[in-house]
Amino acid sequence: MEKKTFLESVGQIEVPEEDVVNAIKAGVRKGSRMKPKRRPLFKAAAISAAAAALFVSSGFLVPSMASVMAEIPFLAKLYENDKVAENLASQQLITELNEQASYGGIDVTVTEAYYDGAVIGVSFDVKGKVKGNDDEIYAFYEIFDRDPNIEETMELVKLVPDGAGYKGHIQLSYPRSELPAEMKLPLNFLGIGEIDDSWKDEQGKWNFDVPILQLPYETVELGQSTELGQHKVTLEKLITGKSSTAIEYTQSYPEGGQRMMLDLFDGKGKQIIGGTSDAKLERKTENRVVTEKRRVTIPMVLDSDVLEVQPVLESGEELDSVKIEL
Repeated sequence: MEKKTFLESVGQIEVPEEDVVNAIKAGVRKGSRMKPKRRPLFKAAAISAAAAALFVSSGFLVPSMASVMAEIPFLAKLYENDKVAENLASQQLITELNEQASYGGIDVTVTEAYYDGAVIGVSFDVKGKVKGNDDEIYAFYEIFDRDPNIEETMELVKLVPDGAGYKGHIQLSYPRSELPAEMKLPLNFLGIGEIDDSWKDEQGKWNFDVPILQLPYETVELGQSTELGQHKVTLEKLITGKSSTAIEYTQSYPEGGQRMMLDLFDGKGKQIIGGTSDAKLERKTENRVVTEKRRVTIPMVLDSDVLEVQPVLESGEELDSVKIEL
């Protein structure tokens, strides 16, 4: 099918957006109650990356998304999963770096690194003898020296063709409460090119200690709680950066019982979806009660006067919502 005909056809499809969102939420809640067999980390990462790439390339987000993706500027393409970086770049707040490492005829240069109150982002260039075609070029990296106390320390990122080379962008929620001043991020690339199962056994070939630009942000203590039976959520603090908003909170629940997730709404009752992340900072169990400290990050500075937080059990049962005055 020709590009023009295909895009025109997709643009004529009406997608029931509210039904799609509700179906996704229901699927997430149902899936979170299942206990699948544990897959090897590398294969799970590869499958997740492939699924994400398929979902984006399909254009099935809103009507006419395929045509939008076809015309998207390069910068937006690079940052398509990190709206914080896109916003910061538009404000010219990201400082250019030139940290380079070479191995096997491939040069990797880290060009940007920022921290916006809760989110870390790193951009990099790749040039040289990269094997594969433009549609299947990945970088496999590790962060924080594979710290066992951090949930995800080895990930795949798909690269974007750029002239004679490629560009990549990494975005993650910082997995600890505070980022030390003048911190350098341990970042090692283990493989670049077409996905190779042997990468999981490799040591770092392109190794960096990346200096992080810490942008100014504001923190407000909250101390607001809601509970239902043995389940409790306490909103600890609100963090507002230049292009992101985050809430640090704790949740407690019986050992082996249901965890909770947060649905977020603006002052008009519209749910905030797209790009949010929810990272675990700490977890402990005492007297058969689990307490998790977490941070949920929204990739935007909210223009509403109120942020409503609705905790939801895995079963779908809701706790009373909490409203934060912004």
